[in-house]
Amino acid sequence: MSQKNHKIIDGKLLQTDKKYSHLKLKQKDKIAEWMYLETKAYYEKNYVFPDDKHLDEVVSKVYDRIETADIWIPYGEVLRHYRKKRSDINKRVKRSFNQHEGREPDTVCFMNMLVLEYK
Repeated sequence: MSQKNHKIIDGKLLQTDKKYSHLKLKQKDKIAEWMYLETKAYYEKNYVFPDDKHLDEVVSKVYDRIETADIWIPYGEVLRHYRKKRSDINKRVKRSFNQHEGREPDTVCFMNMLVLEYK
């Protein structure tokens, strides 16, 4: 029993059930960078990170870049991967803004309590 999971679209044979893990390393790196850039742009515009209601706004911009680069991956796979990596991307954006402002946190520890103070 064989499943037909390929279609010819624009003269190219595309796998319809492709997973994110099937992409090449260079493609994954590009997509990861685009996810970071679009999340950063969203944060700069709205001063908050995208929540579950606004994930589609960021992922659709990333997916537009993916289509422009002729990388074929289903939208659902990109959305699933973004949800999985969202906290890491948010941390990276926060770090970039803290470094950009040149602020180094002073760390003080009081009996299992951590206090960060910015100068």
